[in-house]
Amino acid sequence: MQGHTFTDTELLAAARKALYERSRLLSPDATLTSLQDLKVWVGEELAFEEAASTSLGRVLSDLWYAEYLDQLPPLLNKFERLASAYFVRRGSVPAFHGFCNAWREGLLRRVLQFAEEDLEIDDHGHAPVPYALLAAGALGRHEQTLEDSDSYFLVWTRGEGKYFERFSYRILAILDQLGMLGKDSLGSIPRVIWRGSLCDWERSVDIDSDQQDHLSHLEQLADLRHLCGDESLGLEALAIARASLADCRDRGKLTGFAGKAAAAPVALGVFGGIRLERAGEYAGCFNLAGSGLNPLVSGVRQLAMQHDVELGTTLARLEALSAIGALEEQLVRRLQAAYHQLAGLKIGKEIALQPAYLDPSELSILEQQKLRAALEAVRQLQRVIKRGELAKARRFAKSTTRQASPSEAPAQFSLGSSPLGKEG
Repeated sequence: MQGHTFTDTELLAAARKALYERSRLLSPDATLTSLQDLKVWVGEELAFEEAASTSLGRVLSDLWYAEYLDQLPPLLNKFERLASAYFVRRGSVPAFHGFCNAWREGLLRRVLQFAEEDLEIDDHGHAPVPYALLAAGALGRHEQTLEDSDSYFLVWTRGEGKYFERFSYRILAILDQLGMLGKDSLGSIPRVIWRGSLCDWERSVDIDSDQQDHLSHLEQLADLRHLCGDESLGLEALAIARASLADCRDRGKLTGFAGKAAAAPVALGVFGGIRLERAGEYAGCFNLAGSGLNPLVSGVRQLAMQHDVELGTTLARLEALSAIGALEEQLVRRLQAAYHQLAGLKIGKEIALQPAYLDPSELSILEQQKLRAALEAVRQLQRVIKRGELAKARRFAKSTTRQASPSEAPAQFSLGSSPLGKEG
């Protein structure tokens, strides 16, 4: 049953059934030997899980109680070894995300505390008003990996811009010192940490259809969640963002986003082959992120926004979309399998410190078939999005035609039309 997600109860029931079926073919002595072997194996797996949990707890505790910044890089290396070893043993994408989410959240809390302490030492005092840190991107979706590609939002209650300007620069300096920023990030601070009062935030999330970065802004708001700082303030900032998204949905401003999701390149050729890079450093390879995983995440995000699905992982969003009938269950199972496949391959590249490009010849025939099936599922998701948007466009055109006078032409629609949000 490819792509099916088993619950713990189902797994136990299936294991018990398989054990009973097997024992029917064995003698009592052979059955006892099999059960003893199984007991040893279960004991080893329990010991592995308990050790991994204990090690993660110890690393997070050491992180929180670290007194100096130079204690953090060794802890980071220790964490990465732990998370990598766990993934190699289990191959679980959600478990790897869980490890990385916990580490990144703990690290950011500690970084903010270091930044506050540094400003105190420099006689700038404590934070004068409550503040909250929010995150978008992979961390916002609870899908953090070893990479650093998130956007952060520092929001405070009112005024006090000078203190928080120093505060955000200090945060960036610490992140850079820890090697968590790209080489160009310090020159483009707003791309890493947006900062502003709650009033500034309210203006920022008020989507203007003429904004050039309209689509990326929507993506950030859709994946946004509160990380640390004042929880009530963080939840208020999230509520403002969700209200803005709801307004975009009600006014039909998600059309351009749907067009972008439906047109994202997928590395699947016309005849079902895997489309590879033709030139450059990665010629002959497949772009795991840009032409596989990202279109899947983007497509699911778009449907979640369209149907007002609450924040969550891509897998959780798929379950929610299935529950409300926005996607057929069979396609949801295929997309879940595709996510595990593509994200797992990408994590494997991260662990090996390699770019997210894959030479299909490295895979077995069965693995290549699974990869093609994953990409076909992503392509099918894009077809669903496109059909839905075209159906809405036809309904809009018909309603406009009925309302227009004989001399007026009906409004036209193109899935890839721009600028976003201009109503017909």
